Amino acid sequence: MPTTGTHTRTLPHSDPGGLTLLLPDQNVSGLQVRHRHRWLTVNPIPNAFIVNLGDQLQVVSNGNYKSVEHGVIVNSVKERVSLALFYNPKGDVLMKPAEQLVTKDHPPLYPPMTFDEYRLYIRTRGPSGKSQVDSLLKFHQ
Repeated sequence: MPTTGTHTRTLPHSDPGGLTLLLPDQNVSGLQVRHRHRWLTVNPIPNAFIVNLGDQLQVVSNGNYKSVEHGVIVNSVKERVSLALFYNPKGDVLMKPAEQLVTKDHPPLYPPMTFDEYRLYIRTRGPSGKSQVDSLLKFHQ
């Protein structure tokens, strides 16, 4: 984990599932998202959820929507408590680009695979940011 002073960031990643709803700690920021090669800290808004799109929405949308690369800053001075809810497909559900979004001019960008197959795929590759879902583009071509 990269360290700067009293803060440590977890390894950057995108969530493999569909959606993540995060109720962040209202007093201590922790979530960072990558935006155009910069890390931005997401400041919590009172009583608001943060919604992260996961890799499976990127696949189903055939790349029209992108999953969110993010990391978490751990503060060794202040405790932070957040609640994350993950909405994922069943493990045996075949995930692929929606047929309505596939045309001659916009072919499928991702190979069909079950959610369990995708989870195994990313686990065998180890942590590597958002490149897990993006590597499927090369795998499929």
